[in-house]
Amino acid sequence: MKNKQLYVLSTALLFFISHVTFGQTPNLGSTSSFALFTASGAINNTGATLVKGDVGTNSGAFNGFPPGIVNGNIHVADPASAQAFTDVAIAYSDLSAIPCGSVLGVGLGNNQTLASGVYCTGAASTLTGNLILDAGGNQNAVFIFKIGGALSTATLSNVMLINGASLCNVFWQVDGAVNLGITSTFRGTIVASGAISLLQGATLTGRGLTTAGAINLNNNVVDVAMRPI
Repeated sequence: MKNKQLYVLSTALLFFISHVTFGQTPNLGSTSSFALFTASGAINNTGATLVKGDVGTNSGAFNGFPPGIVNGNIHVADPASAQAFTDVAIAYSDLSAIPCGSVLGVGLGNNQTLASGVYCTGAASTLTGNLILDAGGNQNAVFIFKIGGALSTATLSNVMLINGASLCNVFWQVDGAVNLGITSTFRGTIVASGAISLLQGATLTGRGLTTAGAINLNNNVVDVAMRPI
């Protein structure tokens, strides 16, 4: 009888934990199909950028496609961008409401390895070298980073996902602008409140979404494809 009660209690606890984990992910709504979206700002491209996913702005110019290529839909001040305008604000608010689990220094990377959790920085932050996100074999593991200012990544920096970590469970809330360094590789969904700039040759596997600010591209690859690593 005691063993049965223990089994039931353990099962219920695991059920609760798994739902807490899922509950941490923000509601992206219609922005889930967007590789790049700004609620208010221009989208500017230089060179042979390839974007796999939808691209849009609800208020701003759309420049540089071609020569850039979009394998998806382009939405400029249309009903889809109007809905995304609302949904990106909801996603940002959802992330704001998630309590911080651990506080990190403003210098991320340099082969730093992190398990799943909610991480916060208190000010503008940088990422240098490798930042390794280790799911420990759990593809439902959630990684949320709440950056208390702008975020910049260095040349050749890399966000790496290992041991079952899934792109669809990695989120970056940035209270300001985002600059992805030359030939850097960044993974996850960015939800920012400022401009997003991908410097020469940078790769974003995930999404770049912002509530306000231009999106600037320069010979980049942006792929919204959400799949386990």
